[in-house]
Amino acid sequence: MRGTVAIKGGGLLRGVSIIMAGPTSVEFPGQKKNQRMRMRGTKQASADAQKRMRKQLQRLLDEPERVMPDMVWSGKLPWGKVDPVTKSLKELRKVIDHRTDRRWLIKRMMSKRGGGVAKALAGSLVAALDDEIGMVATFKHPIYGNGTFVRKGDAKPASMVGIQHVYHPRLRLLPWEEHAKKGWWLFSWKGGFVCTGNKPDVPGGWVLDQLSKNEFLSKESDDIHLIGELNSEDVKKSIIGEVGYLKMTFNDGTVVGLRGDVFEERGVKDGFIQPLALGMMPPKISEIVDVELMWRPEGWPEDESLPEAATKRVAEVLDGWLGLGVSEKFLWNMLKQAVLANLDSGFVVGDAWVHESEVDVCIGLFSGGEEEQNAAKWIIEKLHEEWRGVTIDNEGEAEWLEKETVIRSRSTTLHNFLKACWAEFGYALLIDMGLSEDDASAAWQKQLDKPAPFNNFLKKVVSAKRESDRLSRIPWFGTNIEGLCGEVQSLILNAATNGLGKANNAATKLRKSVEIAAVGWAWLSTHGKEGGNEWHFEQAARDKGGEWVPSLKGLWSAAEELLSDDFDESKKSAESYIEAMERFRRSCGEQNKLPLL
Repeated sequence: MRGTVAIKGGGLLRGVSIIMAGPTSVEFPGQKKNQRMRMRGTKQASADAQKRMRKQLQRLLDEPERVMPDMVWSGKLPWGKVDPVTKSLKELRKVIDHRTDRRWLIKRMMSKRGGGVAKALAGSLVAALDDEIGMVATFKHPIYGNGTFVRKGDAKPASMVGIQHVYHPRLRLLPWEEHAKKGWWLFSWKGGFVCTGNKPDVPGGWVLDQLSKNEFLSKESDDIHLIGELNSEDVKKSIIGEVGYLKMTFNDGTVVGLRGDVFEERGVKDGFIQPLALGMMPPKISEIVDVELMWRPEGWPEDESLPEAATKRVAEVLDGWLGLGVSEKFLWNMLKQAVLANLDSGFVVGDAWVHESEVDVCIGLFSGGEEEQNAAKWIIEKLHEEWRGVTIDNEGEAEWLEKETVIRSRSTTLHNFLKACWAEFGYALLIDMGLSEDDASAAWQKQLDKPAPFNNFLKKVVSAKRESDRLSRIPWFGTNIEGLCGEVQSLILNAATNGLGKANNAATKLRKSVEIAAVGWAWLSTHGKEGGNEWHFEQAARDKGGEWVPSLKGLWSAAEELLSDDFDESKKSAESYIEAMERFRRSCGEQNKLPLL
């Protein structure tokens, strides 16, 4: 620029041209010269992307009316008010009328006034009029998926995606999100695009179109649409059969039956309910369909309704599913648990229910051995006596219920049932089985600290108890007998516990005195095992012992009768044993008297 410059000292220079520097260009490290910077969320369009976008934009330019839903609502608003959808449709019509006026469209796409749908259409038409498509923006949504679009103006990305993908039944709903938030309903499918006003009235053909594109294949039978193997007559009449299912009744009259276990299938990407919800705006599928759970636990009375708590919980799960908040992979199990966990009486084992009076039937629903069955039956009786209940999970963890007698077990093994109840009832059970307090406490604590398979554990307890009962038939069992009678008693108990072989071996080692050695020889002679064992005993011991054999044979005979599996208390075998022991005491000259019983 030219101007006058002041010189120090007050002088002036006139007519001197001064060239002022322009703004300095900023270069970033690593930036190449003439390199263009792009906005975040955009990318250079490939040849294929440009081709696709050009095709979509040209179709939009040729048929812009497709962005406009048909207004089928015939209701009225208060005088002087216009519904927002109709207002937006008027704005769209105005934009369409100027679809070749680039200058007008640019002004409209940047306007701060007017609806966002019209703004998005104006920007998209500007993109359609451009000769080149250099950059494209990316759109990513967790439900609607990913896509690309040409960004023009400051309309919302979702609105521009929907406008530029107007032939996509789901995406073309996106520009109308703000209207949906205000209570206006839109439905889109291959055969139409409509606004039903402020009521979600399902248009004809919408449900069938959604079902035809669903990954869960359906078949029609007697005007009922079935997914999975179901009886159409059962679904029509809401009959609960052997197979559980969901009955869906849309407000256009369409009825769909979904077999429950189809949700547990793998390899389904979008599921069943989400694709239906994405065909409407807002995606509140619960507003257009009623869903009933047609399932009851095995054994539940046909003429009896479920408890109110169960019905309420089922409704909560279904609402969560319709609201896209429940994974369909777990839906069927959650629905069954909503019922089973809220039954307030009887027995719930797995997916079956039994009346509380049928304890044996309940036990039969579990897998386990005889000892486990007896133990579980004992615990159930105690729970009923105490007016208590319990909920048991698959891992054998218990949650105790006060003032409820319902017993719920997700696990169907008696091992897990007993594991859950062991801390509470194990000690008392062992006492009832006949163990002493010390033995019961030790066994209970050991099983509590390191649980062994209950079938084996209880078998050992029962076996040990039976053995203890058998040995206790022997008079003076558990009592110390002095002298030679005590030595004989030890050999008898050894034989009863460990077998004759162990007792015979112990007899050969009796050495403390000639009399004690004589007891050993008499024992071996009584059982015909003296041959070959002479070298263990002195002649004096053999001579004495030989004289005691008849009385010892009588004593052993009485012992065998007491230890027999066919023991009969009426035979007074214990008295015979006492008498035989007294005869042995006299025959061997034992001075110590036998203890009193």
